[in-house]
Amino acid sequence: MKTTLSSRFINASNQKDILRFPLSGFPGVRTLYEDVKSDIVRTLKILEEKGLNYGRSGNVSVRIPSKGHIVITPSGLVKSALSPKDLLVIDMEGNVIEGGGLPTIETPLHLGIYKEYEYFNAVIHAHTIYSSALAVARESIPPIIEEMVLYIGGEVRVADYAPFGSKELAENAVKALRNRKAVILANHGVVACGRDLWEALEVLEVVERAAHIYILSKVLGRAFSISSEVAEF
Repeated sequence: MKTTLSSRFINASNQKDILRFPLSGFPGVRTLYEDVKSDIVRTLKILEEKGLNYGRSGNVSVRIPSKGHIVITPSGLVKSALSPKDLLVIDMEGNVIEGGGLPTIETPLHLGIYKEYEYFNAVIHAHTIYSSALAVARESIPPIIEEMVLYIGGEVRVADYAPFGSKELAENAVKALRNRKAVILANHGVVACGRDLWEALEVLEVVERAAHIYILSKVLGRAFSISSEVAEF
């Protein structure tokens, strides 16, 4: 059964034409969801500038609910160097609607999240330092600061390990995301979700900050969770 949350969608572009081939070589020709593509490119640069992602790692997508389309990053390219024309548009089954090259290898992860959680319209998968350290330790982040409750929903769980790009990884992440906006992928990285791209980015920043605080507190010898009353707010 799908998890739903009514009327929580971003304003999507209203495009009438479905273009099934790359148009970057045709000056003056408009492509689908140009504003969304620009926002993703801007987000990728922010991730690099803030040390939340690097190089060819990570991937970002935005769902267009009214069309059943997803704008997603390509596979194998340096993310902070991408331009809007490099992004692809796919449908909910992963078929390419517009764009050249291949969508990210983690497309099953993005599709799985969107299919299960209809209120999410943006997904950021990144290889942040402190969250990735906890991913390697396979240790969840307990609700140690109130922002975790307000922005994420509480504890950030660790999804069971599965190889990158696999159906199993997607299934494990979807399961661990229940009632949360973020999940740590064992021995891999972190996934942050939101009703729009900017919420997903904010969630990612909160997770990484919480991971940093948690690791430092453990170095000091102890880490106390906040009360159950606050955690269940």
